[in-house]
Amino acid sequence: MKKWEIGWGPISACNMHCQFCYSREERLTRENLGLVDWKRFVAQNAEYIHAINYGTGENTLSFDWFQLVRFIREEYPEIRQALTTNGYLSEAVRNPECLWIFQNCIDEVDVSLDFYDRNRHTAFRGQEKAYDWAISTLELCAMYQKPTTIVFLGSKVNISHENIDGLFAIAKKYNTILRMNMYRPTAGINAFSQKFIIPYETVEDILRYIAEKYHIIALNDTLFSTIFTDCTIADPSGKKSIRILSDGSITPSTYLIQDNYVIGNILDPNVLQKIDECGVLSKLIYHFVPDDCQKCIYCNQCAGGVYDRRYLWSHSLQVKDPYCQGPYQYELQNCISIKQTSFHTVHDGYLPTIFFMP
Repeated sequence: MKKWEIGWGPISACNMHCQFCYSREERLTRENLGLVDWKRFVAQNAEYIHAINYGTGENTLSFDWFQLVRFIREEYPEIRQALTTNGYLSEAVRNPECLWIFQNCIDEVDVSLDFYDRNRHTAFRGQEKAYDWAISTLELCAMYQKPTTIVFLGSKVNISHENIDGLFAIAKKYNTILRMNMYRPTAGINAFSQKFIIPYETVEDILRYIAEKYHIIALNDTLFSTIFTDCTIADPSGKKSIRILSDGSITPSTYLIQDNYVIGNILDPNVLQKIDECGVLSKLIYHFVPDDCQKCIYCNQCAGGVYDRRYLWSHSLQVKDPYCQGPYQYELQNCISIKQTSFHTVHDGYLPTIFFMP
């Protein structure tokens, strides 16, 4: 029996207007289901769920979401629950019941913070309180000794050595790890998305900078783990993890949320069992080595790279990862070292993402 790592966005509402938002269109066009539907889904499928991370919209805006978290902890305590928040959690827990649920039912928290500088972060997020909320939530998590991660977007506008140093200083102050999600152009490659897409040279520079000055503790990116380390991390999308949208639609990836990637809905009875048995995901997320990769010495390990990048850049999995500079005929030198640590988080192995520590 497969137990899934689930990314779930039950709430589409958000109190920010982020310049880079990857889910705005989907959130605005999909209806929210309700607490009764959420509980029914979990009750029918609990044995197939290992962990849930709540993200996409700002879930702490909804009292019903807090009730869902409490229901799962009380009825299915073996399911690990994590929250990704823009920082509004610190406001929501002014309600004593919400504070109790945070203390007793949430296992870990991701706090979104893209700039160490208050003015730049608030402008980037389109919310004048964004920075203050994020810092307050970091303080809250530190007070209650809740495992915490600062998650930041890896984009052309904020990946500078100065900003990285500032974010690492904040992480050290609040005893957190850090996680970078590289920007994906979910609305396609255009003039707007080009403002955020990081060039390959910048990705390599920032990874080497962090490895030399701080620590990389997990590089869950098939391409970069292959070419920069001696250990390839397979893309977990659709194999270990799935995504649930606010209307209950199920997709194989946080970023592959288009209609052609919807494989079911949580309103369908026992849907996780059916998905596991019918093999529908293997028809969408499959092991296909593109022709461009056949002469590369890494073709069997990398197998073309990260699924969502291949699709979002080219609308096909039959092309190689857009960040690939190969095909490589020789092994790359000066590998980036990964610090061995016992850290544990829902996101480790849940989606292509990169973890650091000061």
